Amino acid sequence: MPDAERGTAEDGSAGPSLTPEQREMWSQFVGGGWILYRALFREIDRGSTLSTADWRLLEVLVSAPKLRISDLADATQIGLSTVSRQVSRFLERGYAVRVESQEDGRQKWVAITDAGREAVAPTLAARDRAVRRLIVDALEPEHFRQLCAAFATIGDQILQSDEF
Repeated sequence: MPDAERGTAEDGSAGPSLTPEQREMWSQFVGGGWILYRALFREIDRGSTLSTADWRLLEVLVSAPKLRISDLADATQIGLSTVSRQVSRFLERGYAVRVESQEDGRQKWVAITDAGREAVAPTLAARDRAVRRLIVDALEPEHFRQLCAAFATIGDQILQSDEF
């Protein structure tokens, strides 16, 4: 960030602070973000028989042939103990199976089953419809690409930081 955009925090400490314009843009981002989050999940969850956490885990499992429980927790930003309990329920319901690791038998891998795919399919279809209606159709194609690229950049920087 150029020095001109850096300032002194309101408490007088040195370091970056937001300009009034940046603070206003941040306020718009947060306000719009929470409205979007609430509308998106309300629409997705309305017709789902799965909890948000359950469909989120199954959504990630659909896109991977197998995952370690720790990788599933990382991918969903859900705590490891919660993911472990959810995976146990998925195993009982037949939504997932344990997969042996060829490299290390101590690692716990899971994969989605056909029953898991069937259970999450209506929710993922609702997700796609909601994303289209609330985001894609509300933006010009280039704005949508920019929004997605910006979030990818932010996510990558956070994951690469020492603070995460």
